[in-house]
Amino acid sequence: MHITVAKILTTVVATLLCSNAYGDSLEEENVLQLETVTVTAQKKEENVQEVPISMDVFSEMEMEDARILDTPDMVRFCPNVSMMERSCEHIVVIRGISPFRGTTYSNAGFYVDDVSYPLHYGQNIDFFDLERAEVLKGPQGTLYGRNTESGVINIITKQPDNQLSGKILAEYGDYNSFRSVANVSGPIVDDTLYLGGAFQYRSSDGYVENESNGDDRAADLSHLAGRATLRWTPSDPWGMSLIADIMNADDHGAETRFLTGPHETDPHKIRRDTDAYLKQNWNSQIMRIKYDSDDLHFLSVTGRLYQDLDKVNDCDLWDNPKDRKINPTKLKIRQYSQEFRISSQAGPFEWLAGLYGFIEDSRFNYKYEILSAGMTYMNPITDIDARGCAAFGQGTYTFLDKFHLTAGLRLDHEEMEGDLKDPVQNKGYSKDLSYDEALPKFSLSYDLSGDMMAYASASKGYLVGGYNWGLTGTLETFSYEPEYTWNYETGIKSAWLDDRLMANLSLFYISIDDKQVSELHPTIAMTTISNAAKAHSQGVELEVQAKPLRGLDLSAGFGYNEARFDRFMATVWNDAGTALVKKNYADNDLPYAPKYTYNVSAQYRSPSGFFARADLLGSGPFCGDAANKAEQDAYEIVNLRFGYEWRDFDLSFWVQNLFDEEYCTFLSPFQQSTVGIDGPPRTIGATAVWRF
Repeated sequence: MHITVAKILTTVVATLLCSNAYGDSLEEENVLQLETVTVTAQKKEENVQEVPISMDVFSEMEMEDARILDTPDMVRFCPNVSMMERSCEHIVVIRGISPFRGTTYSNAGFYVDDVSYPLHYGQNIDFFDLERAEVLKGPQGTLYGRNTESGVINIITKQPDNQLSGKILAEYGDYNSFRSVANVSGPIVDDTLYLGGAFQYRSSDGYVENESNGDDRAADLSHLAGRATLRWTPSDPWGMSLIADIMNADDHGAETRFLTGPHETDPHKIRRDTDAYLKQNWNSQIMRIKYDSDDLHFLSVTGRLYQDLDKVNDCDLWDNPKDRKINPTKLKIRQYSQEFRISSQAGPFEWLAGLYGFIEDSRFNYKYEILSAGMTYMNPITDIDARGCAAFGQGTYTFLDKFHLTAGLRLDHEEMEGDLKDPVQNKGYSKDLSYDEALPKFSLSYDLSGDMMAYASASKGYLVGGYNWGLTGTLETFSYEPEYTWNYETGIKSAWLDDRLMANLSLFYISIDDKQVSELHPTIAMTTISNAAKAHSQGVELEVQAKPLRGLDLSAGFGYNEARFDRFMATVWNDAGTALVKKNYADNDLPYAPKYTYNVSAQYRSPSGFFARADLLGSGPFCGDAANKAEQDAYEIVNLRFGYEWRDFDLSFWVQNLFDEEYCTFLSPFQQSTVGIDGPPRTIGATAVWRF
């Protein structure tokens, strides 16, 4: 089935691209041109085809057409990008660079309106009322700093203007899934003061059944989110925006099942004796002040982010009354940040300079309770206070009208204070960490023609060190050091046939030093984090977009990625579980690094109002652990959407995972078995939208 579907869609794309559709009349030229896309990947507005970075960009309309509702949906359309989803962990993996299990920080940066969401727990946000989303690949340390060693996801929300507009959306699908969206924006005082508001609610009974008690809502969800934006333009060069977000999630995350072993269950079936849950609350406020003149652009971004998380997992993953374990976890983070940027507007030498500072306070309260024995084994409570500042700059000089030389540098300083206390084990210790990093970037691009650019670049990134807050071990096992990457990339960005066809190609090699890994401590036999490995990632990415016919849009992307350990002698239990031994993981694949990913999309909009879309989304095999014992085979899913668009009203019907493909978004060895979390099964639904 998979090969047949792929061949059919590939043949359709190839046939249409080679057809005589490009002979359409000149009157249709604008209709048959791909739109120019403006991005702020390098913290200034640029045409995406002129940025020497491999990246993917999604407008609000593109996300709506593809039914992209959140971060996991989006990354499926990005070659060499995937996401590991497990309970509250939402870890973006770009170009195969993945973190250790239980990490605090993701290797990929995540920004909303230029404010960092530092912990991966908050990077699976629901998308609504967005201007666009950008996915940058490769280290972005020069302009973004820490924790962007694999790339960055930029989310840009909508800003209100003089146009009064709004939308009301209602959607219903399988598993009693419901989504509603409402937004409105417009002027309070024309040309001066504007206000926008947006709201979204999502709920679902989920597709997991607990066979132990017959509960078919073991993984239900309920999400409520809202945003308000106040924009003020007191005079021509000045502009100010205040953006306030709030989000509440109340989910039951009982999704992990046994894939193998004596407790194996069917897909979407579990056996539990604990009511697992995941509750999240966060809010943020962002103040943006900008000044634009003919020569300079100034921007101030002030951010405040509060995030609370409360969860309980069933640690034994089974309904044995003689073996009941849970791990209640509570997390709180408070972050305050300030960034100032100034940049030139035009000229042969374009430059940008900035200052950045942040304060970040976190508390992790973790318990390991053995309910069957009526005891709490440990309860480490860890407070982490982080402070940091940076100065950065980047400039691009154009010479001979075709060469563009870019150089940048960021000087990054961070201090961390970690304090752990465990009243159960009567342990406690503190440790201070401090890092000073220089993060350079160099690139050279050459305009081969007006529609084709070749580039080569080198850039450094790093993932900050930190604390092993989920374990009461020793002072030695309490902390670990940063991880570093160097990315070497070359590529071509091109447009053809009067901007009716776009094709981009990139090749990359990434070296990863001091890689943070999880292993057993050789003397206390407890899990610890160390900088014990070296690794690399290399691959290629190809993306194509085309408008061969009026109303027809085609796109395709393919990424191949080889991400492996070069050196890693891990301390693990032997096969009998009786003694610690050393295992050589050199040449093993990095966890959650698919060998390849691809996407093929075809969408047609008729002048009469009818529209239809088909998406083929595929992933190559990947492993869920450094030992490469748990492996997910290659899979592909097909999504369909069709309907009718009136002037102000849209009605669409859709099916996700048409052929009910079975696959896992998370898997890992567990005792003598393998456990995993199933991807969503086939779901069918309908969406109605009224716009005004």
